[in-house]
Amino acid sequence: MMKLYHALRNLMMELNELLIVYGYMIQNAPTEEARRLIELNRKAVMNTKEALGKMHKDTFGEDLSTLAEIAEEVPVFPDFRTAARYALLEETQVIQMLKNHYLATETCHHNTIFNCLVEHQVNAMRLLYLLT
Repeated sequence: MMKLYHALRNLMMELNELLIVYGYMIQNAPTEEARRLIELNRKAVMNTKEALGKMHKDTFGEDLSTLAEIAEEVPVFPDFRTAARYALLEETQVIQMLKNHYLATETCHHNTIFNCLVEHQVNAMRLLYLLT
């Protein structure tokens, strides 16, 4: 159970980091289309945080709002494209973490985790689109 607890906390920290990166990308988007796509990615990250926070509270009885500001140190990006590459790597990490979480949790949470997993796969596809 502690393994699941720490896995959720680590996942939330990755999501917080992605929010910071996406914030930079929105401010520095080269086109309106790029800005809109990154806003969609940011919204998906916020939805995932909300869903996992609810699941954490249901499972452990603890609110994860204390993790709202915790994130690893995010590098400074020289441009939008570099940030997009970084975000793509972060999204793939989140996808892997969600997959591991899906396999380790009870079936009652599978739909929630599966929905988050698909959202982040779509996020990665949007980033690939912007990088081509």
